[in-house]
Amino acid sequence: MLLTTVLVLFVQVETRAQSAGKFTVNGVIDTVPHATYFITYFQKGKVKYDTVSLDAQRRLRYTGTITEPTIFNLMIKTVNPLFMGNSYVYTFWVEPGKIISFTGKTGWLLKGARGLVTNSKKFDIRNSDTEVIERAYRESYGAALRTLEQNTGKSVSSLVRARLVDSIETNFIVQHPNNYYSIYLLNNRLRYSEPDYPFVEKLINRLSAKIKNTYLGKETVQRIKVNNLVGIGKTMPDFVQPDTLSKPVKLSDFRGKYLFVDFWASWCGPCRKENPHLIAAHKQFAAKGFDILGVSLDESKALWLKAIQDDQLTWTQVSDLKGLNNSVAKSLFIRAIPDNFLLDPNGVVIARGLRGQELLKKLKSIFKD
Repeated sequence: MLLTTVLVLFVQVETRAQSAGKFTVNGVIDTVPHATYFITYFQKGKVKYDTVSLDAQRRLRYTGTITEPTIFNLMIKTVNPLFMGNSYVYTFWVEPGKIISFTGKTGWLLKGARGLVTNSKKFDIRNSDTEVIERAYRESYGAALRTLEQNTGKSVSSLVRARLVDSIETNFIVQHPNNYYSIYLLNNRLRYSEPDYPFVEKLINRLSAKIKNTYLGKETVQRIKVNNLVGIGKTMPDFVQPDTLSKPVKLSDFRGKYLFVDFWASWCGPCRKENPHLIAAHKQFAAKGFDILGVSLDESKALWLKAIQDDQLTWTQVSDLKGLNNSVAKSLFIRAIPDNFLLDPNGVVIARGLRGQELLKKLKSIFKD
């Protein structure tokens, strides 16, 4: 009954035809004149980067081209000395063929526990249907959580919160099969640390053909197909990439061994921190039938080779030097590294995403048996 009541909050706004089109953001931001903001948004899976500057009246106008709704970010250089990168000041949905009216308010810079932080919802926006839907969706969760806490008389656990989110998401998707926000929610589910692929596949089959035919819809379907190919218990498809001497190396060359396929790059700090664990595992179990194949998402061969030498990596390394467009990584939908697969001697995936001591523990269990 709670979820049924909450869903009344939603305004049924169905997506328009998903065709290529321009979007425009017309706005004013209550900050200093001529301030410059960094811009990012996605277009067919690729991040678009740009900048926009306010005029003397603090107004801005930005036009871009997209094929379907996407999240538009206005950022500034970080205001917190403890963090690197840009701070998200305003984040909202834009849609093809729309002129979005935007008003940034004062009060977006707040004092946090560790310094200044930004409040990315401190703005007014008009003519973005998806933004209306997202705000209603988030409010529904807040209302459901408040009702639940009032009924129980106490704060709910993280597990109960997660179940509540699952229930609201599922209800929204089932009731809105022709809404772009439904595929956005499903795609986000596949970015969890342990995605429930069968659940997402079941729900995506309930969406309309129009929604499944969007770029995000096709990407979500492809992710499911990839999981069906390389999920636990599946044989990883064979591939070929050049090694450090430009000689072709096949994945199938390692049949007969337990193989750890490690996706990494010289520029990836977390990847480099994993290397001491891989070295320890390789030293202990190489003689027993274990090996590692490194697949680098580097673009610079010099930096790739230097990292191999600096970290003293003695196993086979391959790369097509296409960076994030590495052909193997793209075919497996690997968008974030480090990532890895542990294969048995027949090339069947028996584990994925092992970090720290997890690989060593897994190998001890395997070779003990």
